[in-house]
Amino acid sequence: TNHYTIFKTTLPAGPPPASPFHIPPSTLRREFLQWQSRIHPDKYPQGPQKQAAEALSARINEAYRTLLDPLQRAQYLLREMHGIDVTAEDGATKHALDAETLMEVMEVQETIEEVSGDPGAEERIAELKRENEGRVEECVRVLGEAFDRGDVEVARRECVRLRFWYSVGEGLREWEPGMVEI
Repeated sequence: TNHYTIFKTTLPAGPPPASPFHIPPSTLRREFLQWQSRIHPDKYPQGPQKQAAEALSARINEAYRTLLDPLQRAQYLLREMHGIDVTAEDGATKHALDAETLMEVMEVQETIEEVSGDPGAEERIAELKRENEGRVEECVRVLGEAFDRGDVEVARRECVRLRFWYSVGEGLREWEPGMVEI
């Protein structure tokens, strides 16, 4: 069983390319809540039934969190369906970021360092956040199209790019006035 078989109502055809990569969050959440209301561990007395419900509840929570987030979903699909682990220790060398994106990431990081002490830093950081959100959206779009047509190599490449843009986004969210590095 995989994460897609848990949510049969939302994802009746299973993982891409049989079903689209994009999953409507509200539909997934509705099915998740239905699952949780049926198997919540508090409904069972102590003992084997409660333990089984706890294990199943944990599995459903993990599947939900994974499928809800495009990056986690892509990493899961690549790992579980195609044997490609872009998060592995050797992932940086096996699944290196393309030079163009690497330069773009470095430029964003340089810009953050340069504006950190400026009076208008907060406005510039807000602008960088919006730009990064646009890059993430574009990456997710291309990633989804790749999975939908079964193009694992493009999906792998976009997943690596998305990991970097998520990281930049996290740094931007954690930024505070006066910070020099993200």
